[in-house]
Amino acid sequence: MLNADSSNQVNVLLSTYNGEAYLHEQLQSLYQQTYENIRIFVRDDGSSDSTYGILQQVASENRIFLQRPDANIGPAASFFSLLDISGDAGFYAFCDQDDIWNRDKLERAVLALGSLPEDIPAMYFSRLDYVDANNQFIKLSPQPEKIGFGNALVENIATGCTVVLNKSARDLIIKSLPDRCLMHDSWCYLVISCFGEVLFDDQSTMRYRQHSNNAIGAATSVWDSYIRRVKRFSLFKHGVFRFSDQAETFLERYSEVLSDEAKALLLEFLGAKKLFLGRFRLVFNRKIWRQSILDNLILKLLILMNRY
Repeated sequence: MLNADSSNQVNVLLSTYNGEAYLHEQLQSLYQQTYENIRIFVRDDGSSDSTYGILQQVASENRIFLQRPDANIGPAASFFSLLDISGDAGFYAFCDQDDIWNRDKLERAVLALGSLPEDIPAMYFSRLDYVDANNQFIKLSPQPEKIGFGNALVENIATGCTVVLNKSARDLIIKSLPDRCLMHDSWCYLVISCFGEVLFDDQSTMRYRQHSNNAIGAATSVWDSYIRRVKRFSLFKHGVFRFSDQAETFLERYSEVLSDEAKALLLEFLGAKKLFLGRFRLVFNRKIWRQSILDNLILKLLILMNRY
C-alpha cells in the first residue's frame, strides 16, 4: 500500500465520528483499491463509541496513520486539518466513514487529474450510488448540467466523499483556510472553480450510504427533495450561515488574487444584500445559477427576500 514516490501518491483523508457500525466495511474498500500508491490518514472527531478503539487496532497493523485523539471540531474543520497535516502527495481524497468505494475509484480520479498540468489547481468529483443502511441501491446521483464559479457561489454539487484534489489545489486551499464555511466540499468547489479546473466523472465511483447518523446526507426521493427545498425558506432566523457568508469569507481570503471578472461578480453578489434594486438585478444575472429549473426559481426568491 505504501510507495516511496510521493508525486503519484494519494493521501486518503478519513474523518470519523461515532462510526463503529460501518467503519470496517469502508476500510476494506480502501484496502482493495486498484490504485495501490496510497496512504490513509485518519482523524477521529471526538467519538464516544468504539470508533477510536477500532482505529487504534488498525493503526497497530500499520494500515493507517492515526492522528492523536482530539476535541470535536465538526466535519469541515476535521477534513481541513487532515488536508493540512497529511504531508506532501500528488493527490488528496476526502473519505467518509460509512461508504463503500468502488475498487477503481482512486484510479479513475488519478487518471483524470493526471491529464492536466501539475501547476493547475484541479478538483475531481463523480456521480455516486445512493444506498440505504443495508447497502441496498436507492438511486444514482444526478448529473450536473453546468459546472462553474457562478454555480459554486450558490450551490454545492461536489459531494465530498467523491472529491480528489491535486497538489496544486491542496496547496491553494490550505494557504488560506476559512474559519467558517458551509462545508469542506462546498469551499473546495468554490475555490477551485474560481482558480483552476473542476473535472466531473459521469460514472459512479462509490456507494453513498444513507442512514440516520449522516452528517449531511442527500435527498433520496421526490418527497425528500421537496421537503429539503421547503426548509430553505425556514432559515429566516438570525445566525444561519448562508452562501453569501461563505462568499464574503472567500472574498476576504482571495481578494488580492481574483480576476477582475470574478471580483466583479462577487461584489455584485454581496452588494445586492444592501439594496433591493441590487437584488432585483441579481435575479436576472445569468452568471449565477443552480442546476435545476425549480432550484433556480427558489434561488431567485431567496435573493429577493435577502435570504441567500
